[in-house]
Amino acid sequence: MEKVTFSFGKNWESYVAESFNQKRLEIAKKSIMGFFGIKNLKGKIFLDVGCGSGIFSLSAFKLGAKKVISFDIDPHSVKCCKYLRSKESNPGNWEVYHGSALDKNFLAGLPKADIVYAFGVFHHTGKMWEAIENAAGRLKDNGYFYFAIYNKKTGLRGSKSQLRLKKLYNLSPFIFKKSLEYAVIGSFFLKNILQLRNPFRIILEKESSTLNRGMSFRHDVIDWLGGLPYEFAHPQEVFDFCTRKLNLQLVNVYIVDERNLLGNNHYLFRKVKA
Repeated sequence: MEKVTFSFGKNWESYVAESFNQKRLEIAKKSIMGFFGIKNLKGKIFLDVGCGSGIFSLSAFKLGAKKVISFDIDPHSVKCCKYLRSKESNPGNWEVYHGSALDKNFLAGLPKADIVYAFGVFHHTGKMWEAIENAAGRLKDNGYFYFAIYNKKTGLRGSKSQLRLKKLYNLSPFIFKKSLEYAVIGSFFLKNILQLRNPFRIILEKESSTLNRGMSFRHDVIDWLGGLPYEFAHPQEVFDFCTRKLNLQLVNVYIVDERNLLGNNHYLFRKVKA
């Protein structure tokens, strides 16, 4: 069994304390509006699966959702989400729970939602396909299912190589973990400098993009190195599973790169009314 010493929630706590601000919140809101092609969430029930920092639950709340339901298996993430909720003057329609996408009894106690949101969550559960199916079960008829899954990349520096790196990071003592983080960040800077590109400008552009959803470069690096369990899928695998087994209809998709790079593919499905 994989040894996991990394906590997504502790990384999110650091993000909220050091990087979260109004600008990042606006980018997060725009990422939802842009991918859905909507201006607000009025009248909608928004279920945030694996809420992490809570920034997307907060985004849904700010976009006027009728009800926001957030949950995460990591207690530190639950704490982050509750902290952001506590800053709002009247968050009575925003509920935060400790729970898992693999816990069918827990999910059965939640109301069905107009939007089920789970960005970069299912591939860290250890049972990715089961988690996708469980979350899809909380959709209302004609509800929307927005999630992201790591792209499957073959070859020497592909997904399996990344899994080995994550395992090494989790097995390593604190000092070596930090060394790996600085090595990854340093290689990014060196690569861009050698290509006569400004790494600071690239980071700024990346963090300003709605595709990056208001995240922070440094915290993303730590998440990328530490995140176990780690699964991945080719877009066709996801499409086949969701359309054939779950009877969902693809509405929008973003594929990371034509060169089969690592990263998250974004999917928006709709539950077809029976």
